[in-house]
Amino acid sequence: MLKTLDECFDWLYVDFNFEIKYDLSRIKKALNHLNNPINYKCIHVAGSNGKGSTVAYLKSCLVNAGYKVGTFISPYIISFNERITLNNRYISDREFIDLVNKVKYVFDQNKLILTYFEVLTVIAFCFFEEQKVDYAIVETGLGGRIDSTNVIDKEVALITNIGYDHMEVLGDTIEEIAAEKLGIVKDCLITSVDSELKLLFQSYCKKIKAKIKFVDSIENLVIGELSTSFKYKNYQVTLKMLGQHQAKNASLAIECLNYLRENKNLLITNQQILTGLEKTVWPGRLEKINDFIYVDGAHNVAGIKALCKFMETVDKKKNIVFTCLKDKQKKEMIALLDQTFDKIYFTEFKFERSESAQNLYDLSNNKNKELSLDYTEVAAKFKKDEFNIFCGSLYFISIIRDIYKK
Repeated sequence: MLKTLDECFDWLYVDFNFEIKYDLSRIKKALNHLNNPINYKCIHVAGSNGKGSTVAYLKSCLVNAGYKVGTFISPYIISFNERITLNNRYISDREFIDLVNKVKYVFDQNKLILTYFEVLTVIAFCFFEEQKVDYAIVETGLGGRIDSTNVIDKEVALITNIGYDHMEVLGDTIEEIAAEKLGIVKDCLITSVDSELKLLFQSYCKKIKAKIKFVDSIENLVIGELSTSFKYKNYQVTLKMLGQHQAKNASLAIECLNYLRENKNLLITNQQILTGLEKTVWPGRLEKINDFIYVDGAHNVAGIKALCKFMETVDKKKNIVFTCLKDKQKKEMIALLDQTFDKIYFTEFKFERSESAQNLYDLSNNKNKELSLDYTEVAAKFKKDEFNIFCGSLYFISIIRDIYKK
């Protein structure tokens, strides 16, 4: 019997830390031994960027309409427990420990060995069953087709966008990556992918006889440093979340909720949707954490493009502290930052996959670049009348939030 979180993490990290063979056989077998706990409605969300924000919008709207909602996301920013939530609270330490013991007993009895992420997925599904959720909103961990979450087949699948990420697993081309993410589609897909992928998505859905809906155009977009507003169809939307990409994510959530209302008996009003969208907050996404510092979780080319697009609306000196992981498209990301920011500080942080600051610095052509191993010293230089942001890795900005969040 495991009694503490540390004992649970030791079991998860040690017993299930092995070379991954990507398939769904292990998790299907485990769920079968747990009497298949997925007996609730599910919304499955995949994409290279925007998954977490889209999950947050959907949860806020559904909770605002009176539904009990579970979410499963990765990675986390504030606390490990935020990976699994019920409405607006994280799974408690006690609930997590009890569920670890429950699945550990079943695994031990049946000699089951799963990956770390597969175990977390099983725990999330069991938690949602125990809490009797109306909806589970489930974010893929990697890709879609062979992601451990791809054992759900109810309600609807969403794909936010497609970008170059996790190419060592998903493929080297946008088409290959898209094909992996399309693997979550069962009966209906709603998506906000760029126009060049529409034919591919339509062809795939026609082949498997699934419905498909694309997000329409957004009008009257106004982006500020504190809010985003726009019109989508008959919705006049105001968000606390910042950036054009957030308008797109929110519009995807609207389309999903409209589909569920029209086809799956969801009871929700337009006003409940608008209020839910406006109340949504999501840590680490163009988030202002004190009077003079923002953080953003952009960690691939698509995310950096979205950040740079937002920066076009900022009329002041722009400073960024940047680092990233070794397996990312560093050269392409830094080229975009070079064109956008007045000053770039390259740093690094303690993490086994973190790229060195020197390597990042050497890739930059910005005239005002600086190598800074101590990112706290950089923050001390920031001025309130300038736009200052830390970016490049969700792991990194989690550290920054812990230091500077008011």
